[in-house]
Amino acid sequence: MATHWQYSESFADTNFKMFENEDLFDVTLEAGNEKKQIKCHKFILASRSPVFYAMFCGTLAESKDVICVPDIEPSTLEHLLRFVLYCEDFYSWSILLKS
Repeated sequence: MATHWQYSESFADTNFKMFENEDLFDVTLEAGNEKKQIKCHKFILASRSPVFYAMFCGTLAESKDVICVPDIEPSTLEHLLRFVLYCEDFYSWSILLKS
């Protein structure tokens, strides 16, 4: 059954709602030394990033459901994902730089 958010004119809005609801995630990114898990959608990651596209669809495609990203702090990755993948704006770039 469709819900009201599925009728949004913005693809980014519906994607963000799926992200908020944690619906249909199919990959997990482990960020930072503490390996905080951030669940995502491969389709959306690959559609917005040539690196993720190569990671999931290229000749050296990852078959793992968990991808380690140790060189980025979890809060920075979360802000970056929300901005790049779901077009969510945040207060300023200083948030990313401080993270």
